[in-house]
Amino acid sequence: MIAFAMGLGVSAAAAAAPATGNHGTLLQRPADAAFIAVPGVPECTTIAPLHGDMSKGPATLMVRMKAGCLVPYHWHTPSEELIVLQGAPLAQMRGQRPVLLQVGSYSQLPSGHIHRFRCTSKVDCLIFLVADAAFDIHFVDAAGKEISTAAALEAARRDDGRKW
Repeated sequence: MIAFAMGLGVSAAAAAAPATGNHGTLLQRPADAAFIAVPGVPECTTIAPLHGDMSKGPATLMVRMKAGCLVPYHWHTPSEELIVLQGAPLAQMRGQRPVLLQVGSYSQLPSGHIHRFRCTSKVDCLIFLVADAAFDIHFVDAAGKEISTAAALEAARRDDGRKW
């Protein structure tokens, strides 16, 4: 399990300031968000905290997956709601056929739901994501058995997409 507490507290805490000092968040160009690397996640995926502290509770995030990036099978403790803003991510829920998401596509993934994503477009995929609890990631193999982050990232590195 990877908890996203490392390196996120300062920028995320600023976004969660009390209403009296918080004038909201305005992001005119999603690609210009302040994306950061997250330990334990493929390097081709970065996250921009927009609101809340994802290491402590509900949060709104922007996720950027570089073209061709794969995040292997995993699940999260929080439920996720996402909207595709750019690119064409291929989503696959364990045991189901892959679905190509288009710009404007919406998805809701319940807590514990095993899934994987690949950015299939020539441009980076940008995804607006809302999590309803502290964000974590649990990598699993194709059978659903939890595996180490290192094993998951190595499997992602070797995956050429033909098994999708």
